[in-house]
Amino acid sequence: MKIRSNTIREFCMVSVLFLPGCVLLPQTIENPAPVVISQDQKSLSSVVFKNEPLEIVDKKIETQIVDDAPGKIPAFSTLNTLGVDDLVREVLARNPTLSAMTAASEAAWSKYPQAISLEDPTLGGWFAPGTIGSNQVNFALRVEYAQKLPGKGKLKLRGDMAQAEASATEKEIEDVRLQLTEDAKNAFFDFYLVDRAIEVNENSLRLLSEFRQTAETRYRNGQVPHQDVLQADVEISLQKERSISLGRMRKVAQARINTLMHLEPDLSLPPTIRDIPVELEKRSGEQLRDDARANRPDLRALEDKIRGDEAAVQLARREFSPDYEALAAYDNFWQGMDKQMQYQLGLRMNLPSQRSRRYAALAEAQSRLAQRKAERKKLEDQINFQVQEAFEQLNESNQILDLFKKTTVPSTQANVREAQASYIAGKIPFLTLVSAQKEMYLAQERLFQAQAESLRRKAALDRVTANIQAK
Repeated sequence: MKIRSNTIREFCMVSVLFLPGCVLLPQTIENPAPVVISQDQKSLSSVVFKNEPLEIVDKKIETQIVDDAPGKIPAFSTLNTLGVDDLVREVLARNPTLSAMTAASEAAWSKYPQAISLEDPTLGGWFAPGTIGSNQVNFALRVEYAQKLPGKGKLKLRGDMAQAEASATEKEIEDVRLQLTEDAKNAFFDFYLVDRAIEVNENSLRLLSEFRQTAETRYRNGQVPHQDVLQADVEISLQKERSISLGRMRKVAQARINTLMHLEPDLSLPPTIRDIPVELEKRSGEQLRDDARANRPDLRALEDKIRGDEAAVQLARREFSPDYEALAAYDNFWQGMDKQMQYQLGLRMNLPSQRSRRYAALAEAQSRLAQRKAERKKLEDQINFQVQEAFEQLNESNQILDLFKKTTVPSTQANVREAQASYIAGKIPFLTLVSAQKEMYLAQERLFQAQAESLRRKAALDRVTANIQAK
């Protein structure tokens, strides 16, 4: 028998497809199944959820991966004074930690379309070499197409697991934002405290200069010994030494702020604002704990992971049911001169007979779920303690600050005025005047330290309660 010309053409076409490794088949990254996600999740990624050519996707990813060195331009060159809100805004906009977490979230959301997609179909072909040129039988050729189909509900459960993981990653971004906000505020309050200490030190130097002039005048009039002038010079030198230390502290605080903004550490910063109001916490400890349990992103991230583990348990149960593979074939192995190419349909399935492996996988998924639930209870206890601790510390700082404002600082100021008048009148020695000045200087510094500590503890309370204003 002669080989039919159309059969030879079919054989040649199949050979052209398969010998080069099927390079003629189109390569796209389109998702076989639609991705159903919320609008917020869609806006999160500019690459993952768009069916675009591979070249465009690669270009977008390359533009997102930029290895920038710290900036060399000051962030607040247009501001006369620096406020805490200004710094928080710039840190959240510039700090690379958020960029890293956003990239991690992109990666997590990229797993969802992978999880809900079917495997690539397979295309196969073969022929019987002995039939080539045979006069007894027709040329035998077979082309086969197969598609694996997971059991009912498996794709959805895998998608639920991927979505839960991605959602947890988003919550972790919120947690990082809260932590960065607290870090930025603490860095600002350190910078603020140094500026106020420099201010107090300069006032102390001016006051000591007045004391020295008074002592020198009285010494020339023969009213006091030269030791008073010398003692004034010693105290002025000590205050100037303090100025050098405060200058170093200001540069270190400035470097910390610049580093948070991904800038060169030695860039200049404007002075901080003079007055920062201290807010009193009006909510009770119970209300704060309720707000924290409702808003804490790390707790909500753990709840997302629990939902993912619950889906993993359901998927492990589904593994006891078989998966399928649909097949379609087109061949002419059917012999006979009057037989044409025949279409065939088939279905293949695995037999889940290795039940011990599946029972072990189910036990593993159930144990992981139990672990997550225990971690949630532990985290809730930690949150309750953190909130109550921050609440009590804030109340303590506010009481100390109120004491310094209303009693300690005014008393030391009045004491210095009385001591200065008494020294001029010759009623007290110079060392008593200097001692009063030191007490006032330390009290003023402690006032600003108490204010900064109160602001730090308010920032800590905002973080542990996930206060909306802290974002």
